[in-house]
Amino acid sequence: MENWIEQPIVDPEIPEGDRRRMAVALPALLARPDPEPPRWVRRLFAAGAVLSATAAVALAGVAGGTGRGSAMLAAMMLLFVAIVCTGVARSHEGTRLSRRYAGRYVIPATLDDPALDLLARARRAVGDVSGSRAHRLGLLDAVANDVVLPRHLWEIAGLVRVHADLRAEQAEALGEAMTPGLAAVLRPQQEALRRSVAAVTERVRELEAYADQVRAADSALRAGDLRRSDDRYLDLLARADDTSDLRALTAEAAALTAGLHTDNASGPGAAGLHTDNAPGPGAAGLRAGNVPGPRPDDGPGGSATC
Repeated sequence: MENWIEQPIVDPEIPEGDRRRMAVALPALLARPDPEPPRWVRRLFAAGAVLSATAAVALAGVAGGTGRGSAMLAAMMLLFVAIVCTGVARSHEGTRLSRRYAGRYVIPATLDDPALDLLARARRAVGDVSGSRAHRLGLLDAVANDVVLPRHLWEIAGLVRVHADLRAEQAEALGEAMTPGLAAVLRPQQEALRRSVAAVTERVRELEAYADQVRAADSALRAGDLRRSDDRYLDLLARADDTSDLRALTAEAAALTAGLHTDNASGPGAAGLHTDNAPGPGAAGLRAGNVPGPRPDDGPGGSATC
């Protein structure tokens, strides 16, 4: 899709068919040719083209029959004249449109930045209104919008084009040596330009305010659409909050758990194992004096004699 600044903004009084053709004839429109010749001039050249072509054919026939080179040369010259006359009488469509509607279209790409900014804002506001839902539903004055808004856009485009041209002219003048006489001329011109720019800016603001109101109407329509869906949201909440069966299952599981804990607490305890530790027999002490020694009359290894 082409950039919008390369699309001409045309006078809405131009026929619709020519406006569509101008949208695709950008190179010819950028050339800014001289105004188109009057219709009677074009018809005169068309007649000249026909006569020249007829004479060229006749001379070519004579040259072919007689073999005269001069007749052939004259035929070629007449053919060239016929081609030129045809070009003047029937110019290229883009050139023809640009000549016919010279001064009745503005190409945004040719504007300076301040002019382009104002035109872009106006174009955006008009587009928002024309593309709004309220406009499509016929809630606005469709006839007025289709007639008044394009006219406002065209008038703003024409004014900002003049602003851009005058700013360029003043910039060129300011580049020269400033003299009291030049300053005296420039001051009122600059003031007039400033006031005109301020007036156009206010006009653009009014368009934007209208577009804001239309957007608010579209927002209200959208809110109404969403409000009709309230029942669906309420039903969604009711379905998401329906957990009564889950609560019953949870209570049943809690009761079962409590019963199991009670049974465990009342069951038989484990028997303890007790071990009696009896003291062992004490060791008899052996005293050296209590041990009988061998008697003198006992022989070695022998027993005593009674």
